[in-house]
Amino acid sequence: MRVMVVRCWLIYLILHLIDKGSLQDPLEIEGVVGDSVILPCSYKERVLNPDERNVFWRYNTHKNVYDIEKGKEVTEDQDAVFKDRIESFPLEYKNGNFSIKLNHLRFTDNGEFFCYISKVERQYNLRLTVRAPPPTLSPPKPTADSRSSSMKTQQDGIVNFLIAVLEFFVLHYF
Repeated sequence: MRVMVVRCWLIYLILHLIDKGSLQDPLEIEGVVGDSVILPCSYKERVLNPDERNVFWRYNTHKNVYDIEKGKEVTEDQDAVFKDRIESFPLEYKNGNFSIKLNHLRFTDNGEFFCYISKVERQYNLRLTVRAPPPTLSPPKPTADSRSSSMKTQQDGIVNFLIAVLEFFVLHYF
């Protein structure tokens, strides 16, 4: 009897975890250093009352990214690495949209982000990959050496031209 209770409890726990999305593959998000990304999180099954709008954003399970409690932002316990870099969309909370925008991306932002909507026990997992910006194709800046060598080339060209003109006159008129 005891073994059967333990098995039923384990099956219930596994089904509960699967239902809540805890075992889901994280959504892959890519960004570029210095840019911004939207980290999506929404609940559309029903309209949440303001008292039910409790959402907790975490980075690598322990750093506090952003909290929404009863539909209001709470940043007192926000980790210093995210201070002044997070934007949310309070007008969208009533629609179940608790997405945030992470600005001024850094390589150290690579990792797992979690959005947990507590009253409905829904969790979203996101994996952010931050890459370097693509190289710019700007022309190389001239240096003192390159300017003098290009001037030398121009002078050599003028000298060669004058020699050719002089040879022309010598051959045709003398």
